[in-house]
Amino acid sequence: MKKILLMLALGMASNAAMAATETGKILFKGHINGGSTCPIEVVEPALGSLGWVDLGVYPIKYFAAQNSTTDVAFALRVEADATCVIAPNTKAKVKFDSIAGDAGSSGQYYAIRTAGAEGIALEIKDEDYASIKPRTDSKEYDIASTGTTDMKFYASLTKTGTVTDGAANADVNFTVTLP
Repeated sequence: MKKILLMLALGMASNAAMAATETGKILFKGHINGGSTCPIEVVEPALGSLGWVDLGVYPIKYFAAQNSTTDVAFALRVEADATCVIAPNTKAKVKFDSIAGDAGSSGQYYAIRTAGAEGIALEIKDEDYASIKPRTDSKEYDIASTGTTDMKFYASLTKTGTVTDGAANADVNFTVTLP
């Protein structure tokens, strides 16, 4: 018991010695995917499972030009195995939809969460860098009947107005359709 009290007293003394107060923020992200017989993972191509896409940190001045782009590669991975049977010559299309709504002058982008940076939106592009508007089918992707298929995309923070400081997080649902 004496050892515990001594350690607590030392811990309190060391906290008292710190004169400055620092604050910060930690962003914890997580999701449990119940999936189906063919669950789809969000991955970084060539690296593996992430479950999320890190868009990076940029200074406001990076977005001085209207056509600034921050392309970050990600993929939706399908693994054909005994529990996920894919027929030969199968193709798939993907639709994305922002939980926060549409952004951009004609709704061509995905809105970021409120209470964050302003003047910025998320743009999703296919592997050929063609922009995919919200609730619009992507191009067709070939899905392998054996092994792993990565349907590759790019996520970009895109300037839509005067960019301000803050978080630039977007929540986007996706639906994969096998035509």
